[in-house]
Amino acid sequence: MLTNDETKRLKQAILAAIASPLIGSIEDYSWETIFHYIKNIPLSDPALGRSKLLYDAVDSKTASGWSLKSLQLNSLTTDNTFLFVIQRADIIKKAIQLGVPSLNLQSSPAQLGTAIIQHWNEKIRSSQTAQNVINSYEGILLKNREGNEYVYCEYPLNPLDPNVFSWAWAIDKKTGGVGAGLQGSIAGKTQLVWYKNQKQLFRSRTIPAAAIRLRIERTRLTIDRYVETIFAALQTQTNTQDFVP
Repeated sequence: MLTNDETKRLKQAILAAIASPLIGSIEDYSWETIFHYIKNIPLSDPALGRSKLLYDAVDSKTASGWSLKSLQLNSLTTDNTFLFVIQRADIIKKAIQLGVPSLNLQSSPAQLGTAIIQHWNEKIRSSQTAQNVINSYEGILLKNREGNEYVYCEYPLNPLDPNVFSWAWAIDKKTGGVGAGLQGSIAGKTQLVWYKNQKQLFRSRTIPAAAIRLRIERTRLTIDRYVETIFAALQTQTNTQDFVP
């Protein structure tokens, strides 16, 4: 979880981000940038290419890596449960690679579930090796629609034990038949959902009591003031007074 100083930097960075008239809300790369600022770790220019590895931020000094997500929720209360995409898992296409060449959508939920977890665990392990990560986390920034309340949640991110999951297809509420989502549960609580149509794997998380909560007073710069401020900063950073676009 964040230290007091990191929490202060989180609030400062959020205020700076939403002050920009060019940003509607904090999403994806904006959140990654903020997180790098919080942890004071180097950030690469996205124009140089984006990695498809798991960890969006890595602190080489501590061998820590974070998979970062930013989500908008209707409720930010403690114990609220939410789902988010963690991986595109086309386990049918990769059946041979996973060592189960006969796998198909008619396979048992348990067989499909085992392949799903294997696919996800391989992503974690390969990324840990490639990115030199030992301490593995999910860092999730939750926000409300108005953009004035934020919650930071951090969870350990480790390979899953397939033996603790039970799997079953969801029931289509309209037809009463088998739904499109395969649900992986532990002790009766849904932890993973895999959709056979989009091949996307979702994870369920619950907002913990220890989550960091921030209430922000939104103040946005005018576009003229913003551009003038940015160009003044560019002139200072490039050490020239005649910086022009």
